[in-house]
Amino acid sequence: MVALLAAAVSVTALPGAGFDREPKIRAVRAKADAFVSETSPTTNFGRASVIRVAASPVVRTYIRFDVDLHSNEIRRVSLLLWSRTRSRGGYQARLVEGRWSERRINYENAPELSLRFVASGRLRARRWKAVDVTSLVAGDRSVNLALTTASSDGADFASRESGLHAPRLVVETETENEEPPESR
Repeated sequence: MVALLAAAVSVTALPGAGFDREPKIRAVRAKADAFVSETSPTTNFGRASVIRVAASPVVRTYIRFDVDLHSNEIRRVSLLLWSRTRSRGGYQARLVEGRWSERRINYENAPELSLRFVASGRLRARRWKAVDVTSLVAGDRSVNLALTTASSDGADFASRESGLHAPRLVVETETENEEPPESR
């Protein structure tokens, strides 16, 4: 126990280990999320504790984050999801091209999706998966993403209603005009 405490103390004493160093990282919880299903085209799943993707029948997930990404200081933006299931094919994150409401969205009224996407790769069950979505979202004020898949095995994730494992958008920023640490 003493060795663990000593190790922890020495880590905080390392140069550059202060909290004022760059990059600054913040995690923003999802403001809204819901999935839509081709087999229940008028049903709303906005209060479910799970969000899903599947290729056949089609199931897509919509997630919104209220975060300002207009800064020139954005280094990276990552979508962080808690996967409840494993999937070899994973999912594709796409921008949503229209407005939607968590309590009203369904398969019939769901907005269109962009053709561009970022693929997650394999998913492991009961694990967090971070996917770099910077190329999709830089410069937006509200980030609206849709998750799709081409995989036949689909995947389930924790929704914002699940609590601790809710979806997050992790934003890393760096101050451009700050002098480098070695010159301080």
